[in-house]
Amino acid sequence: MNTEPQHEERSMPKPEKPIVRELKRLPRKFWGALSHNLMWKLLALVLAISLWAGLITQDPTLTRERVFTDVPVSVTGSDTLRRNGLIVISDTDEATQSVSLRVDVPQREYNTVITQNYNPRLDLSKITEVGEQSVKIATTSTTTYGTVTEVTPDSVLLTVDNYVTNYRIPITLRKLGSYPTGYYGTTPTLDPSMVSVSGPQSVVSRISRVVVDFDLSLLPAQTGLVRTAIVPRFEDEDGNTLDSTFVEASSAGVLLRSIVVEQQLYPTKSLTLNSLALTTGTPANGYEVKSITPTPNVIIAAGDETALSALDSLFLEHAVDVTGLDTSFAAEVDVRKPDELVYLSTNSVMLMIEIGPSLLVKSFEGVSLNIEGEGEGLKASSATKSLAVSVTGPMLQFETLKASALKAFVSVEGLGAGTYALPVQLQLKDVPAQTFTYAITPANVSVTIE
Repeated sequence: MNTEPQHEERSMPKPEKPIVRELKRLPRKFWGALSHNLMWKLLALVLAISLWAGLITQDPTLTRERVFTDVPVSVTGSDTLRRNGLIVISDTDEATQSVSLRVDVPQREYNTVITQNYNPRLDLSKITEVGEQSVKIATTSTTTYGTVTEVTPDSVLLTVDNYVTNYRIPITLRKLGSYPTGYYGTTPTLDPSMVSVSGPQSVVSRISRVVVDFDLSLLPAQTGLVRTAIVPRFEDEDGNTLDSTFVEASSAGVLLRSIVVEQQLYPTKSLTLNSLALTTGTPANGYEVKSITPTPNVIIAAGDETALSALDSLFLEHAVDVTGLDTSFAAEVDVRKPDELVYLSTNSVMLMIEIGPSLLVKSFEGVSLNIEGEGEGLKASSATKSLAVSVTGPMLQFETLKASALKAFVSVEGLGAGTYALPVQLQLKDVPAQTFTYAITPANVSVTIE
């Protein structure tokens, strides 16, 4: 009887403790509390995080380090340095091409800040001496954009020279090439015609001339005024071009980048001398002007297009007097330039004037034909007994020429028996053969030798 109650007592579960029950219920209660009005609770969480982030970004004491490389560095104080009589002759761009900045940037500006916010610069006005000078790279730190903690390199080495000025140096115009075909240019003018040159003493002290290279072949082929802007060069006394990187030209206080060359172009035309007005007077009796050869024989003229088209020849200032002359000679004579022309390729010409005997032509009829040179035992004859002869020669020798002085003949020397067509020749008594020419009719005759 006692056994069964004992068995029933062992099989009954033990009651749980209250704290254990509560721990088991806690996740369910937490999820119930969390899921109740979940959207509002999430919104509150987001607002809390945003408020926290906003407070952090507004705190300037919260910074992050940022490094900038290849930072552009501005150069200031150049004008002040020049007023102090100094100039930097180093390439400041090359000297500052690899600068970097290390900056503590406020959290709120970290993604928007740029290098210009720190104004990296070289202040040249701090330089006071010539030679090699070390100039510190300056920056600006602010509470807005942060503090520059390091500049690499923190300074640059620059070469400094004295800044000097040479005043009123004339400009040398150097012409190159040729004017466009068919055009002529008057003397070019320069604006300005002289300049002041400023720059490093080591360069300015060597400048002997300011040169403008004016290439005529680049001018447009058109009539009128042409203006060309040309960058000047600076040469030493030996004609070597100097480095003009730090040299400036100015006029009346105005800095000049170029010199203006003004060129007036005119059309051209080829003209000859008027042949009717080259000589005056009459040569000696029995002489005449044979020819007149001008050198040059063509003259280039330039001027207003309308006036130029109306000209077809030029005249001498005065004709050459040949009165009483009997020999050839040369004379240099000025060419008259019409007022409407601006240019002649030459102001004078050399005239070669050939003077020779006047020629006379005389005709003779019935001149007897002679046969000469018959061989021994041979007899020559011709059916033609007389000829017509026309003789040309110097007037002084031929004006008194008579038919008796003429001898017309054919030569049969060395010919045997037979019939031949032979040329007729002429001799003038007491007259050199080279001084005359002649024409005989008939020019050939038939001769029979027996």
